[in-house]
Amino acid sequence: MQFIENFNLWLGRQVAWLYLGAVAVTFYEVLARYLFNAPTTWAFEITIFLCATGYLLSGPNVTAKDQHIAITSVTEIVGPRVRWWMRLMALVVGLFAITGMSYAAWRSGIQAWTIWERTGSAYNAPTPALIKPMIGIAGVLVCLQLAVQLIRHLRPASEPRDPEA
Repeated sequence: MQFIENFNLWLGRQVAWLYLGAVAVTFYEVLARYLFNAPTTWAFEITIFLCATGYLLSGPNVTAKDQHIAITSVTEIVGPRVRWWMRLMALVVGLFAITGMSYAAWRSGIQAWTIWERTGSAYNAPTPALIKPMIGIAGVLVCLQLAVQLIRHLRPASEPRDPEA
């Protein structure tokens, strides 16, 4: 279980560098376009690819750190027992939802990869053939991380004791 979490944390640190690449490509495009009057045909698509890859592959990291969007105002006003059940429900629903999304993305990703789907633009990069399977891969990593968190949550020591009982 620790391997999955460590891998997701490591992956998040690595894909963060993709955003620096997107900044460099965008900077180059601005220079080429406005300083030399020679815009590129590839900068926009490369930037989209780098940011999409970073966004998708940072999802498992965010899940491992438990830093996703949450309605904390609700969980803070309830007691520990209700909070435990709310967390359990969130993990189970998340696991089912991401599993369904991963399955759907996997089928679409395999098709895009098989036909080497391209953007159809002037640059015509194979971005869809690379990003669509990545959606499924990221989904599987999030599912594994959610499963780890669910197992930890269900351990007997994790259920809070009600002081009034």
